[in-house]
Amino acid sequence: MNTKSTVLAYLNENANQWVTSSELVKQLEVSRTAIWKAIQQLQNNGQKIESQSGKGYRYARGGMLSRAIIEATISSNWQVKVYDQVNSTNIQAKQLAASNQGEKIVIIANEQTDGYGRFGRDFFSPSETGIYLSFLLPLTKQINPGRMTTATAVVVAQTLEKLFNVKVSIKWVNDLIVNDHKVTGILSEAVTDFETGTIADVVVGIGINLMENDLLDESLKPKVGALIKQKKQLDRNQVASEIIEAFEKMLLTFESGNLMEEYRIRSIVIGKQVEVKIGNRILTGLVETINDDGALILKTDSETITVDAGEITKLNLQEGNYHG
Repeated sequence: MNTKSTVLAYLNENANQWVTSSELVKQLEVSRTAIWKAIQQLQNNGQKIESQSGKGYRYARGGMLSRAIIEATISSNWQVKVYDQVNSTNIQAKQLAASNQGEKIVIIANEQTDGYGRFGRDFFSPSETGIYLSFLLPLTKQINPGRMTTATAVVVAQTLEKLFNVKVSIKWVNDLIVNDHKVTGILSEAVTDFETGTIADVVVGIGINLMENDLLDESLKPKVGALIKQKKQLDRNQVASEIIEAFEKMLLTFESGNLMEEYRIRSIVIGKQVEVKIGNRILTGLVETINDDGALILKTDSETITVDAGEITKLNLQEGNYHG
């Protein structure tokens, strides 16, 4: 890391405490002038760093997303790329896949101008109130995509519960629900090797509504929610770091299906009457369960169907106020 990144990482480790110039010089082995220049650059970039004669510098967490902070707080070997604004983190990941040399990359953005979810629907991705990240995972063997996407939903739900003290449920396939509103969408996409025709990479995109946003369209408010209301509670670097670590740990075991039982426990569709769109077909039936490959087991009036890919367009809940 360069001096600016090193200084920021150290201040983050000692967030909300005064750190003297002498301590920075000793711990980081750089000159006072280099530290002063780094602090000036960080402040000009929008990082909240107080400076006071005789006390030194104090960093307030929760400001801008920072690659230096995220890299310093994860133990896994993901290459981290952080952007203030991108069209879509999934698009960026797929573009990187073309020239990537087998590295695991996570792309994180403050804002998306063309964020999208399943079936190409727009995903509202404003600046400062959310976090949008995509994992680019090169494959050394073929995987079970249903188990990966459902396992991702479980570990993200666990992470959000730990950080924000909320209860997170899951609507099949990968919408995370808090207080009857969608707060997170997850989209997995495959990148195919042109020569072999096999899947070479997987991109897993995660969009999280962390804080309520006044720009949200009125038509979406019955469906879309957020995790918190006050910005002072928000540390997006910590959220990103925790999700990266949870995702990395999940990759070690997801093929065993070890997270499917928790996925079923969190599901809001099992035992419910639903309407499912599969291509141009629309089926109505009772969701009996979700199998170990993440497929919906739907009992209609005439048959029981395994639905590997589709969308629940209507969900009849006897309780609660979910409108998604």
